Amino acid sequence: MQPPLTPCLVCEKAVIYLWPGRENKPDDHQLANLNGAAHIVIDAGYGSNFDGYEFEAILCDDCLDKLIQSKRVTPLVIPSW
Repeated sequence: MQPPLTPCLVCEKAVIYLWPGRENKPDDHQLANLNGAAHIVIDAGYGSNFDGYEFEAILCDDCLDKLIQSKRVTPLVIPSW
């Protein structure tokens, strides 16, 4: 059985899950198993045509790094490890 793939939101590169199960059990444990990518949540607030919606997507590490370097994305938490 091959692990499931999901495309990066920006470049559409296939991202692999390190272990199976994400499609059947979408909890925090499963969301942390992306190989070279980050799971993101987008909350649309007041003023947006999507007010009240919540979206999820995957960003590969290369695209996320480019967004951080261009200051289009700001880290909210930087772990100490």
